[in-house]
Amino acid sequence: MRKASLGLLTAVTLLFMVASPARAQVHWDGPLLLAPDTPAGWGIYLVDPGPGPGDGIGVLSTWRAGGAGSLGYRIGLAEGRRGDLTVYGGVDFSGNLVQASGDFPLDVIWVGGVGAGVGRDVILSFPLGASLGRSFQADGVWFNPYFTPRVVLDAEFGSTRRRDGLELGFAMDLGIDVAFDPGWAIRFGGALGDRRGLAVGVNFRLR
Repeated sequence: MRKASLGLLTAVTLLFMVASPARAQVHWDGPLLLAPDTPAGWGIYLVDPGPGPGDGIGVLSTWRAGGAGSLGYRIGLAEGRRGDLTVYGGVDFSGNLVQASGDFPLDVIWVGGVGAGVGRDVILSFPLGASLGRSFQADGVWFNPYFTPRVVLDAEFGSTRRRDGLELGFAMDLGIDVAFDPGWAIRFGGALGDRRGLAVGVNFRLR
């Protein structure tokens, strides 16, 4: 299982490098950072909103009172590809679908949310999908690998666009959380497809 977790971490980086380019706008849900066993508490992250490493940098803060079924809140500030400063934030929600068992080895939750990125243009985004993963403990270290495929409805407005409109896209997160102590966890996530972004940070756990 530890080798699988390291493999997932490597896949996040490699797939991010080769995935197709995305638009310059910063999206609030790239990455979504939502797993079946998402640690509760306050998180602070360094983010690269994409579409390529070094195209922009930012910070993100999150808050979650509980696990699946509880609301998650986030707000961040990032530099887009054109150097524009964007404020972004949103609310995510989720619910249990499948518990891991002998017949199926993964926990599954449904995920959704609403949020916006406000810079030179404004983009409202509404993701809906599922998150699959399984947390485990080995040699006193807690691991939580997961992936989150989803469809996303984007509504874009702004003076730099030729026309305003709605677009439907597909995105997927790959992520892993690692904790050496029950009080905090290191979180790493990457978004692919019609979302491009990387986030790495620390979550101070409530449970």
